[in-house]
Amino acid sequence: MNSPQDSSTRILLFLKAPVEGTVKTRLAASIGEEKATEIYRTLGASQLLRLPKGIPLEIHYSPREQEAEMRQWLGTELSYYPQCEGNLGDRIEHAVSEAFRRGAGTVFCIGADCPSLLPHHLDQAASILLSGQGDVCIGPCPDGGYYLIGFRKQPPGPFFKGIRWSSQHTMADTLRNARTHELGIHCLETMNDVDTREDLADAVKQGFLPPSCLPPESLTTPQSIQQ
Repeated sequence: MNSPQDSSTRILLFLKAPVEGTVKTRLAASIGEEKATEIYRTLGASQLLRLPKGIPLEIHYSPREQEAEMRQWLGTELSYYPQCEGNLGDRIEHAVSEAFRRGAGTVFCIGADCPSLLPHHLDQAASILLSGQGDVCIGPCPDGGYYLIGFRKQPPGPFFKGIRWSSQHTMADTLRNARTHELGIHCLETMNDVDTREDLADAVKQGFLPPSCLPPESLTTPQSIQQ
């Protein structure tokens, strides 16, 4: 892909402060809040290591009073921005708009829930948008959501209006809005988020997370971890 200096690509990583009872709540229902929070910490820290080198990264966190906790977790050298109030669509829309206002040419929004998201996926997505193959690039999840959304230009707003978040309709609603605004769409390969115990076990089996992420009763023969 083009260099970040040429493309002005930005990666916006959306995270919550790793506070028990507020993160990975679906997973916590089956493995407990403490273990789920530990896994969330692992997901966030490891996602930083799986990003393309040289592309500017912004951490968009909530709640806004937890900046010190975020810096303690992920380090002090990163750029931190508090998320605005509102639903997820409001927060993404505001963050994307501000990134473009600061001079970004291509903007990608991701979370830390997809451990199989690797540097070459973001390189591919950036190449797609930079070459004009689409205005919007989306990475689908099997449950109807998505692990990545990228924009080649500031999307017309409100782009995320009417999206049913955290449901099987999230991806379909987003695609509907893109078509309504006559934006070209390119979909990446489908990959799993870690939302359930089964997702967690699968991520460990494939080597995307260490065996220590599994609850003790789920431990089996350790798998080799991908570097």
